[in-house]
Amino acid sequence: MTRILTHISILTLTFSCILNSCLNASNNSDTAQTGYRFAYDLTSPDAEYKLQNILREISGISWYKHNIIACIQDEQAVIYLFDTEEERISDSYSFGKHGDYEDIAVYQDTAWVLESNGTLYKVKKFSKENRETLIYPTILSARNNTEGLVYDVSGKYLLIACKNQSYLNGREKLNGFKAIYRFGTSDNKLKENPEFLIDLTMVNDFIKTKYLKSGPLNLAKKLNLKDNPVFQPSGMAIHPLNDELYVISATPGKLIVMSRGGNIKNILPLDKSIFSQPEGICFSPEGDLYISNEGKNGRGNILKFHYRPI
Repeated sequence: MTRILTHISILTLTFSCILNSCLNASNNSDTAQTGYRFAYDLTSPDAEYKLQNILREISGISWYKHNIIACIQDEQAVIYLFDTEEERISDSYSFGKHGDYEDIAVYQDTAWVLESNGTLYKVKKFSKENRETLIYPTILSARNNTEGLVYDVSGKYLLIACKNQSYLNGREKLNGFKAIYRFGTSDNKLKENPEFLIDLTMVNDFIKTKYLKSGPLNLAKKLNLKDNPVFQPSGMAIHPLNDELYVISATPGKLIVMSRGGNIKNILPLDKSIFSQPEGICFSPEGDLYISNEGKNGRGNILKFHYRPI
């Protein structure tokens, strides 16, 4: 059965136009949907939490409870709990061996951790002494370089974003797209067709103009567009109040806001002077936005942006 998937097309203008638009962009200047208002000021964080050296290569974050954010870093199979009130790591829990861990999604007392080769680790009762780790290899691979993970509370499934190759090994190629796949937490299986496709067309080093296109997957496959680094998903989060899907890219720094139906609501640049390397994203239950950055030449951090819907 043919699914209707969403594609983001990014067109080119002149260098001077994009430079001016990036430097003078307001919160709403890049909106792809008329009348949409972005509720965060990404040019001015409301708080910055400097992280200990162990989290210099922080790769993913997820809201846990109260003022606690669960964090993961690239190499160690350890879940770190960061207390935003005390501004320090309050606890840490080991769940396995060294690997290449890219993101984390916490729901109640269960933590899901994503490895870059598509393997998922389900850590039950992760904050208890009797925690249990279950490992679920998927049909994704290191070629996909999976970096984004989020748990859908209403649907009881995970969404997994591929930074690199969008298609599954042995399947028809999806060059020119970034894919987001769905993993069922009841049957522990990955759905083979992407849940979303991000279509990157006519690209150079800058994103100039944005608009929304929709079409069936079989037509998208025939476009045969070249892969490019204009948007490489590094993290995802679902807004707790309006159910929007936020997808960030570290290289280059970009944020895409999508409806759950796949409609693009906003595409925003992430200023490199503020976001050194955005790798993780999550929300508090009240809607405050948190984005974590790896520390390239110093300490990693987590930036907080208050939710301002009006």
